[in-house]
Amino acid sequence: NQVFRSKIHLEQADNGEHVFRFEHPTQPGQQQGGWMTRIADKPASAGFGKLLEIQGEAKDDVPPPPKADASKEGKIYTMAEVEKHNTEEDVWIVVNNRVYDCTEYLELHPGGVESITINAGDDATEDFVAIHSMKATKMLERYYIGDLDTSSIPKTDAKDVSLVDAQGRQLALNPRKKTPFKLQNKIVLSRDSILLDFALPTPEHILGLPTGKHVFFSAKINNEVVVRRYTPISSNFDVGCVKFVIKVYKPCERFPEGGKMSQYVDTLNIGDTLDFRGPVGEFEYLANGDFLLDGEACKSTKFNMIAGGTGITPVMQIASEILRHPEDTTQCSLIFACREEGDLLMRSTLDEWAAKFPDKFKVHYILSDTWPKDWKYSTGFVDRALFEEHLYPPGDDVYNLMCGPPIMLDRGCTPNLTTIGHKKNKLFSF
Repeated sequence: NQVFRSKIHLEQADNGEHVFRFEHPTQPGQQQGGWMTRIADKPASAGFGKLLEIQGEAKDDVPPPPKADASKEGKIYTMAEVEKHNTEEDVWIVVNNRVYDCTEYLELHPGGVESITINAGDDATEDFVAIHSMKATKMLERYYIGDLDTSSIPKTDAKDVSLVDAQGRQLALNPRKKTPFKLQNKIVLSRDSILLDFALPTPEHILGLPTGKHVFFSAKINNEVVVRRYTPISSNFDVGCVKFVIKVYKPCERFPEGGKMSQYVDTLNIGDTLDFRGPVGEFEYLANGDFLLDGEACKSTKFNMIAGGTGITPVMQIASEILRHPEDTTQCSLIFACREEGDLLMRSTLDEWAAKFPDKFKVHYILSDTWPKDWKYSTGFVDRALFEEHLYPPGDDVYNLMCGPPIMLDRGCTPNLTTIGHKKNKLFSF
């Protein structure tokens, strides 16, 4: 059928010849495997076109959503009824006063399960419209079950409930609502990168973000609600604040509008606020090599980390958590790729870690465009030889964590890692 696609992998056989391997989305019966079952390979679409518009590409004129099943038209639900369906096993959301049962779609969603469950039993209109195209809106109609009784919507929000962790510490993040944080410091790191330091509601609050997860930034930009994911470089050990390293994407020929959110936060002044919501994400590091991958318990003694540009933030957050605890013997080997030396964000911290924890952390840099004459690290692009020299070899206890531009991950990382023996289920991209 038109949505069954085989992936083509270019690999090297034992005799040195290059061969093509064709991989189906799933395997027959109860057999495990298939490209669509891996978190890193979740599809960009689910049979109805791309779920997110790529800036700069031609925008198709999409016809109105097809008329839903006539038997469902006229079915009315109160907000109280919708709110009961707020678990991963039973997910209803409201978009533009229409009610949808998204339970069956969770595993297909390219943005991950939590991107939907964060709005379970609630009105998701603002978040959905902010990050989805008209094609995705059309696809959503498959899950339409009825309309919302707008008269049942509470006139005022219920009294805020203070969230606390197991130690009784107040949590700043609320997965059910946006929370404004005030900018208290801003530092220019390079020609196109900044560090933003936001104050939490009180000096005693912690962010409440599990290691490896990220948050949503939300802002109204040019009368349009824009939502984007970001990972902080700080952690729950940083009480009263949260810090982010942001690369500002200015307009260019390929992307005439540039990055909407990154340009917006670059204009923020000390004292301005930005709305936050979370946590979300498929990866959560626990302790001592234990972590969750899409809710499944996993164990690793070694992490290979490959970062491109601001993709350094999620892997740096995980490495920081490991190095913070002497009893955690998990080892990390990081390859950090950028265009030029000035783009190597937080390099002084990374070098300090490598010197202080030589048995647990090592880092190697590679520059693609320009480099100084006395540059002692690699140049060019990530490849098989670089991985074989600086990363841990394949093993059941070795996982590969990647974050960077899609072209780097798809053409440089995944093919070369699999060629040297790393299994696809040991690869994860943020």
